[in-house]
Amino acid sequence: MRLFIVVIFLMSVAACNSRQAPEPQSVAPKAVTLVSDSAEWSATDRQLNPLVNAYFDLKDALVEWDTMASDAAAKKLKASGETLVSDSGIALDIRQHISSISAEAEGFLGETDITEKRRAFSMMGQHLLPLLKAVSFRAQPVYQQVCPMAFNDNETAYWLSNQREIMNPYLGKKHPKYASGMLHCGELSDSLFIRP
Repeated sequence: MRLFIVVIFLMSVAACNSRQAPEPQSVAPKAVTLVSDSAEWSATDRQLNPLVNAYFDLKDALVEWDTMASDAAAKKLKASGETLVSDSGIALDIRQHISSISAEAEGFLGETDITEKRRAFSMMGQHLLPLLKAVSFRAQPVYQQVCPMAFNDNETAYWLSNQREIMNPYLGKKHPKYASGMLHCGELSDSLFIRP
């Protein structure tokens, strides 16, 4: 039985490492902008940075399989989004992206199943990336990363990270099937505004 489990685990690791995830259609060609310090931040960067940090906190909580911390981060993300949406100085198309992120955070909070929470998290990233590209966000580096087996071992999902190292929020440190064995499963898909 142990041999069977080891073989299944090794096959999963090999599958993760060998799969080529399809390039997302919404991702533009890789563009890197160099930013030297926070003096170059725009007013929009300062407004969006709390929202982005809340998203990163949520990602980190999912890596840890910490549902209390992930719910707290989702509440912070939702509140940040609602504050931004109420700001009439922000362009309508930007507010629409933010509103979608807030709605997904609310959906995240309404889910009790961790897989469904992760699906809501995936949708947040799909709204956040075009938002950051639209405003040329420069407050901090943002990496888009991809896991080819995020759901059901065969569904691809993306996420955004503030670090280049892959720390997979879909498989995390305490996955019921892989434990922490798939924590680094994934690859860099795109990067925005990386400092030298």
